[in-house]
Amino acid sequence: MEEIDIYLVLGAGGALVATFFLLALKDLWLHDVLPVWRRWRYRGVNLSGEWTGLGNASVPIAGEWTEIRLQLQQHTREVRGLLWIRHCSEGNIAELKVPLAGTLADGHVTLGPTDSRGPALLATALLKIQGSSLNGQLIYRDAQADVVQGIQMSVHRAASMALPRLRPTVAIAARAGMECI
Repeated sequence: MEEIDIYLVLGAGGALVATFFLLALKDLWLHDVLPVWRRWRYRGVNLSGEWTGLGNASVPIAGEWTEIRLQLQQHTREVRGLLWIRHCSEGNIAELKVPLAGTLADGHVTLGPTDSRGPALLATALLKIQGSSLNGQLIYRDAQADVVQGIQMSVHRAASMALPRLRPTVAIAARAGMECI
């Protein structure tokens, strides 16, 4: 090989190494450094964690309620998480788990279905952030009853995800009547 050919091979090899180094540096910057920088600079509200609460239909029905649990993870203004809905009525309990994704803007959080390829579990919510609670409306599809339901919801930060198991007042009254006899 002549001296010029050696310089050409060394130059091409150096260019390839430099290209791979710059691509690795770009990947490191976009996936590791920049997200940490954005989280460090973010000064807004933090919704990460567990939230529990109750929901009511627009016109409350005696003996019916909806228990709601949210588990959220937040990255600056993007929110992802899981929503548990447990609708209780006389002798009927329906549970639903829905993965959600959303955004945070102007003191409100919007939640909607994720891009998952699973079954069509749909829910969407617009919640106002009021101190340590999220209040607003939740619309979801109840596949068991094949209906779309809209409820007013209020969730608060939870120490644990365990909700008390509420029982319909009709069942409590019937048991109290049996004890009296």
